[in-house]
Amino acid sequence: MKSVCVLILNYNSYDDTINYVSVLRRQKKVSLRILVVDNCSPNGSFEKLTRQFAGAEDVTVIQSERNGGYAYGNNFGLRHIRDWAIDYVLISNNDIAIDNDELVFSLVTVYPQLATPAFISGVAYTDGVPARYPAWRMPTLRDDIAGSLRFLSKLLKDRTGYTLRPDATSQPVDCLPGCFFMGSKEVFFRIGLMDEKTFLYMEEVILAHKAKAAGLQNYLIAGVNYEHMGSKTISSLLSQQTMRAHLIRSRVYYHEQYLHTGVVGIAILKLLFHAWKLENFLYRFIQSRTRG
Repeated sequence: MKSVCVLILNYNSYDDTINYVSVLRRQKKVSLRILVVDNCSPNGSFEKLTRQFAGAEDVTVIQSERNGGYAYGNNFGLRHIRDWAIDYVLISNNDIAIDNDELVFSLVTVYPQLATPAFISGVAYTDGVPARYPAWRMPTLRDDIAGSLRFLSKLLKDRTGYTLRPDATSQPVDCLPGCFFMGSKEVFFRIGLMDEKTFLYMEEVILAHKAKAAGLQNYLIAGVNYEHMGSKTISSLLSQQTMRAHLIRSRVYYHEQYLHTGVVGIAILKLLFHAWKLENFLYRFIQSRTRG
């Protein structure tokens, strides 16, 4: 029986984490351990989670030293389990719903059958509808420019998305959603964990880049489906403009450090953030006038 650690990053959402742990405990045919990393929540999450799972042999609750973002929090957890006797690590949000009690077993069964696997995931659903693109290609400068503004995204069609082929049981892809993906513990440490220079966004893209540089391949697995309720915690705590600023900072960092994009390309990305603020203001103004 393969051993799996599910690593859950918690921030101000202890109720969601408690509910999700109860769902994970129903998984069959795997030896499952759960590590909850509270990312230095200011609302007492760590204390509540510690009390909830006191004495539980299958659940460990720890707290990071600071809220350093998604990559930092997950790396904090990965370093904690480095010496654990486990085969796989499943990185998962706490806003995931699973109705298949053998979903994790399906992942660990298919993983060793793949050629040089790095990370694998299934198809995310939202409100019962499958994601249009459950995985995507590593974006180029053109792709990130196209995604910077509403009118540019319509003018320059998206060419990054993968759709799962109807006849495929598994499909090689570049980037997998960071909300739910699995890899062997050895792979995480071989590629050097996540890049903590990003606070939010682009972590999946950088992981895909690091995996490819190591000669490894990500895969999307057919028939492994889960429900993703969306980033409720982040969207409720951060304004739209703050979230967009995090995205731009991470995009710029990715282009500078991994794609080695020139100064002109970087300047365009930064300029388009200011253009987005104007576009977003006009879009919301028109919406309010239309409703009125």
